[in-house]
Amino acid sequence: MYVAEASVRVEASVQEAWAFVSNYQNFDRFMSNVREVRKLDENTSEWHLAGPLGIPVSWKAVTKTFEPPSTLAWESVEGSIKTRGFITVRPEGTGSRITVHVEYDPPGGAIGEAFASVFKDPQKMLEHDLEKLGALLSGHPVEARGKTT
Repeated sequence: MYVAEASVRVEASVQEAWAFVSNYQNFDRFMSNVREVRKLDENTSEWHLAGPLGIPVSWKAVTKTFEPPSTLAWESVEGSIKTRGFITVRPEGTGSRITVHVEYDPPGGAIGEAFASVFKDPQKMLEHDLEKLGALLSGHPVEARGKTT
């Protein structure tokens, strides 16, 4: 299982930050491997990633917690990857701190090995993605800080 957690401070109100990060369809704007997230119904989404060796990776996830404007959590229900995670948004100074925690089990076999080679440093990838998120929400690059688990 891969686990990564990172946070970023943004110059945006909690409400502005929440409006952006609570919409899964925005994830392709800052997460480098996410190609698309489709909302299927109120609690279910379908995620599509650029997978290893050009093989697309997808799964369906259900929202487990939705507590505006602070906490969002999800878990996969079917697909090629088992995943879960959460996002929190908290006030910090004149802006907000966004924390993202993700866990995933890649598929087995050759595809799983290829997946592991592409996603070999999920912590670094998440930190980079949150730097992009910070730039989007603050209008300028900011530093993301991570927590290795």
